[in-house]
Amino acid sequence: MISLALRYFLEVARKGSVAAAAQTQHVAASAISRQIAKLEDQLGVALFERQARGMSLSDAGRQLAAYANAAAHEAERVADELRERSRLGDVTLRIACTEGFAHRFMPQCMADFKHLHPQTRFHLHVDRPEAVNQRVLDGQAQMALRYTLATDERLRTELVSRAPVYAVMWQHHALAARRSISVRDLRKLPLALGDRDTTVRQLFDVACANAGLHLEPAYVSNYSAAFLPLLPGSDIVALSGYLTLADKLDAAGLVALPFSNTEMQQRSVQVLTLAGSALPPLARVFLQFLEERLRHATPEPARAARPRALVS
Repeated sequence: MISLALRYFLEVARKGSVAAAAQTQHVAASAISRQIAKLEDQLGVALFERQARGMSLSDAGRQLAAYANAAAHEAERVADELRERSRLGDVTLRIACTEGFAHRFMPQCMADFKHLHPQTRFHLHVDRPEAVNQRVLDGQAQMALRYTLATDERLRTELVSRAPVYAVMWQHHALAARRSISVRDLRKLPLALGDRDTTVRQLFDVACANAGLHLEPAYVSNYSAAFLPLLPGSDIVALSGYLTLADKLDAAGLVALPFSNTEMQQRSVQVLTLAGSALPPLARVFLQFLEERLRHATPEPARAARPRALVS
């Protein structure tokens, strides 16, 4: 991608003679001599000291060689990047997700993936569940990451991972030593829950109805991390998914218990794309990356031998 004259100039500098450079470049020696003479005329300086047994760089030639070598390396880097972009297609990944994934999971995934694929650019939009679906349907996002209880036929489910609901509480809470918890155990406790549009709240309401209970939360928010400062030193129980709060539990002195109610285990994480559409190659690579991260990020509640702070 550097000029022909600079390329020939560098080859003569490396080989020490026009004849040797002509052999490696597969051109006549006269063609190389003309290009170097033209370059010297343009710059108004001699680039080589002509000697009986070859050519050596002049002071000006050494200065130009340093520049030309740097330019050649940069040109090759750009060419490699362009070839990779051609292979991968669109390198901008447009992703929509709900609030629970935006605390840590998605930022960490994006940073780690970009480390592996530096050419990647991310556009992340955080919104409510139905809004992230709509962004995919409208073509504003290539994929959506959300908690869901059902499927949308207009969208293709690329990945599914179980995402049960946990009861989060202070590590010295009266219930913290349990292996699991049921909604009946929460009857006399102040509860912190998402609003009625969240899957956590919907599953909780179903579990309570099936158990013949009606429990009103003391604290309601569409931002689940807002509950964390309430929990240490209190008898409040917050309901949340693992990915939303996992990185904050240890530092806050909290534990998370699985529910024995089957309703609280019926939620899943889904990665959705538009049905009938084809993703760019890099987006496909990112989907594989997400699958691996989700597989290792969500524990199985039944395997918990004892209450513990969850770590990712």
